[in-house]
Amino acid sequence: MAGTRSADGRVTAAATADLLRRLLAERTAYRARWEQQELRRTPGPVSSSAVARVLALHLWDSGERPDTEQDLARRLKDRVHRALGGEFLSRETLEWFVAAFAMDGADAMALRALWSGTARVVPAADAGGPVTHTLRLPQYLPVRQRHRTVSVFERHVIGRDGAPERHRTTRAVMACEDGVGSFPCRLPPGAVDVTVLRGARVGARREFPGSTPVVELAFPAPLAAGQIASLEYEVVYGSFRERVTEYRRVAHARADNVDLVVEFPSAPRPARVWWATWDHHRDGTVLGETPVALARDGSVHRFVPALEHAAAGFRWAW
Repeated sequence: MAGTRSADGRVTAAATADLLRRLLAERTAYRARWEQQELRRTPGPVSSSAVARVLALHLWDSGERPDTEQDLARRLKDRVHRALGGEFLSRETLEWFVAAFAMDGADAMALRALWSGTARVVPAADAGGPVTHTLRLPQYLPVRQRHRTVSVFERHVIGRDGAPERHRTTRAVMACEDGVGSFPCRLPPGAVDVTVLRGARVGARREFPGSTPVVELAFPAPLAAGQIASLEYEVVYGSFRERVTEYRRVAHARADNVDLVVEFPSAPRPARVWWATWDHHRDGTVLGETPVALARDGSVHRFVPALEHAAAGFRWAW
């Protein structure tokens, strides 16, 4: 099947659909484009009907379909629904999404890499390269890692008190051996629990010396080697949260297609923000940093084609 490159388990239409839904729901420019075509509010994070109208306008404008096909949007709705639902996504449809929403190079690259099954992505000029081997010591892993991350999207929301308010993760993982029944979610500092939104259920909670708690997110069925599962979850922060000045993402084994977003409140907003790398998973030294400008919605974003034995993220000054 042209839209599901899963013969070796490296990637599936479902994993690509996860990314596509996240981009259309979270990227301000993309969301504004389909919301302009939304005739009435529909349940769910993305309206298939509105997206279909965006694709139809693109196909008319590009000349790929004659503007006499006035029912084009209606006929495209089923194709859009199957693409966003992970049932089937052809290369042609994928390229329609990229062109119709004028997706930037990093987003288009990540979508094409997932669809084609290429885990090692060549970065676009504006995306930056892989971040590898910044940690001076091995990261402590309380649970043996039996998976590899194919893609991960993290949205970290800072509240008005300057403390973490919400953190949502969409992740696609590939089993490295047979019988992988869960994903070990190590809670970030300040988090007290995790809520699964899709793709798994909350399992056992385990405590380890020198680590925050680990919550097992159990898959509906154990994965065979090479099989991919996608899941979405949100961590829950406690009442006594501390004001923070950084968010860093740490990877021990290689994680591909890492997309990080930090959102700040309308007030106060940080005076300065930097993209940074560290030599330790919690403390340590900043190895390098680059100033980053806030977007209009008060967020900062960075796509990293790969993160391996490294700590990278954003730091800021209020």
